[in-house]
Amino acid sequence: MHDRQTLTRELGFAAARGEITARFQAQVDVRRGLVVAIEALSRWQHPQLGVVQPNVFIPLAEAGDAINAVGDAMLEAACRYGAALVRAGRSIGIAVNVAAAQLSQRRFVEQVAHHLEKSGLPAALLTLELTESRPAPASAAGTLAALRSLGVGVSVDDVRTIDEAEVRIRSLPVTELKVDRSVIQRLPDDPHDAAVLVEFARERGLQSVAEGVETPPQWQAVRALGFDRAQGYLFGRPMTPRRMTDRLAEIAGATGSE
Repeated sequence: MHDRQTLTRELGFAAARGEITARFQAQVDVRRGLVVAIEALSRWQHPQLGVVQPNVFIPLAEAGDAINAVGDAMLEAACRYGAALVRAGRSIGIAVNVAAAQLSQRRFVEQVAHHLEKSGLPAALLTLELTESRPAPASAAGTLAALRSLGVGVSVDDVRTIDEAEVRIRSLPVTELKVDRSVIQRLPDDPHDAAVLVEFARERGLQSVAEGVETPPQWQAVRALGFDRAQGYLFGRPMTPRRMTDRLAEIAGATGSE
């Protein structure tokens, strides 16, 4: 029996035991149709339950003390895999989620710098996505500014409305805005919110990403609205590092690139 309390207790040791693993999902450049980045998505490889999805264990981690260990494990995995791609001749962006609690850590910037240096990943290829369950406080501006000085990008994830965008971006050195799947799912029939958010991003010099693109009509609408990037099942589900590497090789072969 694995109730909430048991899972929370076990999660406290999951990262140290190597049970927190990464899956990777492609981001596509809307204008060129090429994979230009991948997002690292966390999974818990539980010894009895198998793969536990993040919507189950991340709230438990955030409610307890495990989110910092889980987040650090994901940063390490993302930087290591991104650097491996660079060494293989595929220099593409790597995005990884960061919880508000991580930004409150005194040595968080040092941890990010450590993972970049240890892996060899160029800082410009790393983007930290600020999750929406607990928005980053204004007090995180200094931490994010220090990360930006390293060359790391900063994204706000799962944005649904203009009001939400204004609140979450206010006073923070953000470089990217990701529009929530719920907004993209209304395309092409109801483009209003998506169009307003794309314009919001454009006016502020932010890169715009459409999340949850699943159908060709949604993809066509995303292109027509002027998004910079798109992500979703239409371009592939989250994959293990090995499967993603194979997929990128297939794409490179199909396009005639190295």
